[in-house]
Amino acid sequence: DLLILNGSHPNIVSTWSPVEGKLTLRGLGGTDVSYPDLIAAVYDVVYTNSSPFMTGDREFSFTVGDANYLPSTDHYYQFVEDLGITWTDARTAAESYTYFGLQGYLVTISSAEEAQMVGEQAPGTGWIGGSDQETEGVWKWMTGPEAGTVFWTGGITGTSPNYAFWNNGEPNDLNGEDYAHVTAPGIGIPGSWNDLPNLLTNPSDPYYPQGFIIEFGGMPGDPDVDISASTQISVPGIVESTDADRCGPGSVTLEAVASTAEVLWFDTTVGGVPLGTGTSFVTPVLNDSATYYALASVNGCETGLRIPVYATIKTIPSVTGTVGDQVCNEGSGVLTASANPGSITWYDSAVGGNIVGSGDSFTTPVHNITTTYYAEVEFDGCISLNREPVTLTIIQTSQPSGSPMQSFCDLDTATVSDLAAVGDEIQWYDSIDSNTALNESDELMDGAYYATQTLNGCESLDRLEVEVIVYDTVSIPEDIPDIRSCDTAEDGDDTNGLVAFDLRINETLLLNGATSSDFSFRYFSDPGYLIEISNPDNFLNTVPGGQVVYFRIENILKSSCFSDGMFNIIVDDLPFVMPSFVLKNCDEDGNPDGFTDFNLNEAVPLIVSGDLAQMSLTYHASLADAEQNVSTLDPAPYNNSSGNQVFLRVENVQGCYRISNLELQVSTTSFNEGYVQTLEGCDDDALIDGLRVFDLSESSQDFIDQFPTGQNLSVHYFRTLEDAQLEQNEITQITTYINETPFSQVLYVRVESDDNGECFGIGPHLLLTVHPRPEFDVDQEEFYCLNGQPIQFEAINANGDYLYEWRDESGMLISEEPTALIESGGVYSVIAYSAEGCSSFPLSFTVVESGVANIQPGDIIVEDFSNNNSISINGNNLGIGDYEFALDDADGPYQDDPYFSNVSAGDHLLFIRDKNGCGIVTIEVFVLGFPKFFTPNNDGYNDKWNLKGWNQTYSSRSQIKIFDRYGKLIKEISPATDGWNGQFNGQNLRASDYWFVANLIKQDGTNRVLKGHFSLVR
Repeated sequence: DLLILNGSHPNIVSTWSPVEGKLTLRGLGGTDVSYPDLIAAVYDVVYTNSSPFMTGDREFSFTVGDANYLPSTDHYYQFVEDLGITWTDARTAAESYTYFGLQGYLVTISSAEEAQMVGEQAPGTGWIGGSDQETEGVWKWMTGPEAGTVFWTGGITGTSPNYAFWNNGEPNDLNGEDYAHVTAPGIGIPGSWNDLPNLLTNPSDPYYPQGFIIEFGGMPGDPDVDISASTQISVPGIVESTDADRCGPGSVTLEAVASTAEVLWFDTTVGGVPLGTGTSFVTPVLNDSATYYALASVNGCETGLRIPVYATIKTIPSVTGTVGDQVCNEGSGVLTASANPGSITWYDSAVGGNIVGSGDSFTTPVHNITTTYYAEVEFDGCISLNREPVTLTIIQTSQPSGSPMQSFCDLDTATVSDLAAVGDEIQWYDSIDSNTALNESDELMDGAYYATQTLNGCESLDRLEVEVIVYDTVSIPEDIPDIRSCDTAEDGDDTNGLVAFDLRINETLLLNGATSSDFSFRYFSDPGYLIEISNPDNFLNTVPGGQVVYFRIENILKSSCFSDGMFNIIVDDLPFVMPSFVLKNCDEDGNPDGFTDFNLNEAVPLIVSGDLAQMSLTYHASLADAEQNVSTLDPAPYNNSSGNQVFLRVENVQGCYRISNLELQVSTTSFNEGYVQTLEGCDDDALIDGLRVFDLSESSQDFIDQFPTGQNLSVHYFRTLEDAQLEQNEITQITTYINETPFSQVLYVRVESDDNGECFGIGPHLLLTVHPRPEFDVDQEEFYCLNGQPIQFEAINANGDYLYEWRDESGMLISEEPTALIESGGVYSVIAYSAEGCSSFPLSFTVVESGVANIQPGDIIVEDFSNNNSISINGNNLGIGDYEFALDDADGPYQDDPYFSNVSAGDHLLFIRDKNGCGIVTIEVFVLGFPKFFTPNNDGYNDKWNLKGWNQTYSSRSQIKIFDRYGKLIKEISPATDGWNGQFNGQNLRASDYWFVANLIKQDGTNRVLKGHFSLVR
């Protein structure tokens, strides 16, 4: 809100106070204003508002003088500035004021309008006429026509019988505060009150009194004054509007009421044309919600604040999904429906009908026929257009059909799954009223069974009854023994594999405990049980050697219930043995008496055919003992002094046997005494153990050549004499035999006839000798310094006198001596050879090349004239060695890192040492720097100052200039001299700081300028 003075009024000055909302008109220069000028100016006062849509009433008052006029009270109000005045003095001072004859008093406030006038529009803050000084907590107006009126009772939480406007947390009676005061600006609620003591003494206190507020009017005897007037303007506006909504597309009626104008309707906030007039507006058909705007208009004016009025089109809800239920035979079910959003009501009819339930689910009453219910959804006052049907389905299922009598064989182990019935999802029970269905794997027993069927999840109430009979069958044993018989000569031939069998001898075993009177046996010769054997108790096998016999055990009451099985009948062959045989041996026991030890088993391979591991061999002195298998003889050793005739019984694993007559003969022959052959070789395998592989067959022909030619002789080798005599533990791997005694072993040789076993020679005639492999050591690794002396390698710890071959990695021979001189790096090898031609394992060793470092000045990088001088070495050009570094001391300590930090200025020696012992190189390194101070007192220490680290890299033309702290040149010196002695023109200078500039000229002509400062200390 703003009041301004328009037009030209040269004698009047206007002042606008936004805080008080007051425009003051005064004479130019403080002079009085004439009435005509004042009246003309008042007519040119214009009211404006910064809001483009201002509505409501605005009241204006006109007052002559300094006070503010409030039309609602017809009183005048004035703030009087008086810093620090007490409440009691303010009351007295206020009563001394008059305003155009009206008596003044401390203001009393009885309305919000009056509080606003006093608190917000009056500049500054000050006392008002309230106090509880008379009675603590009872606040009264103490001045003016309202003196004695109570306006507040209590403290902070007290009550007001009339009007009060305390600040937050007031009145708090802090330290006996009994007087009311308008709060200072910026503290709490603007224009509100707080309680204060009568006297405050601190001007910086925000509550320090700034003055007081006087009210004029209402006192007895006041004159009637005509120094003010008031008026108001009204801006029309919408004072009430009513939104409208509907379910689904269509029109709605909106309403709006204007204060003092006609209502225009728009569909935009600005612009557009009116859609209608009047307090009601019917919208066009709407599919979606829309906003319209009502404007209070006078004389058709379309400018002003448009108030939104909302037409809401609500969505008609619908059922989004339903789930019916299914009941078997009779019962209730749970129907469900869903909506998003909304709540569901259930009906018993698609239209009208009765409400039967509510919510997302509905439990129906009990039904025995299919019944449909209907779901309706309601949301935000809208109901779905149609009710959705949801059905409770009642299913009636009949019993299955099938044969009432069913029989099975127990051998089939019939189960519930074998019962037959026609229907869907058949289930079987063991009684008419059982609720527990049988498992399909349950075994059937004699008795009644009951079947139901299930359709669509509903099981029949009625059940099919089936009578079950289970006939016994024999459980055939798992292990049925074979019927065996040795081949006989009863049919004139004991080798044709034909024998008469009694097939019934195992019938009791085959019944496996069953009663024989309940079953009958039948025997067959084919697996199809078609060719029946008519004489099972005397059956001559039709297949030589035996065959499979098939049998069937039938239940006498039901022949279709039977058990089948089979067993073998086997004709066992007699072992094949020669009836007689002559066994010969050599008399080599040292006593040529014609008696010697035999190994009777030696004859077995010659007279017995077949797998000997499957036969039992026994020897007997008589035929009778052999027939009865008693009084057995030890076959090895057996001396023929006990008799030259022995009977061999050969019995196979089936118990069938034959007997052979052995005749023993002894011959006396031998090798020449002292005859020995030798096989020798080197220990050439992977281990040095004195063992090697020999081919004994290399000597066999030499042994055979000791006997007359034309004989079928064979040579056999044994470890001991006893083994050779008894021909046991023979060495069979003669081409790959490894000696069993390290370095030397004697073997026994037996030469015999392959025709009759006649012996020609036996004894220790073969010597095996293994020559050892040479052994020695050599150093595994040495370093060779380039340009140094050759390295001599030597074979050490040798076990004998050997010849040597030293070779480089290309295989070139470099020495055949016990030593070798080597002068290049690489991998070398050496092999030793013994006098017998045996070679050692090759020994490899490595020669690593190394060398002294090759250092050049260009490989050294010096970072000097700094707080951290450093020396670093570029190792790329040093050489092939493994190097370490030390500074200033050849004895170290040495470090692997080619970098030194914090190096002092001056001359240094850098030592580079090869870790492999190839030597040390030394190079001088100069680090430029300067001492931070010197003491020229002629004591021999620090008497002169100069750069450190000066070297021949720089020319003698280099120069250093020294200045004092004021920039005066003190001395010019050459860095190649001893330096400055601290004097100027022969006089000692005082202790102070000095500065220098060093112009260093390198030999290549380039310059390096260094600057710094140092101290002269005395």
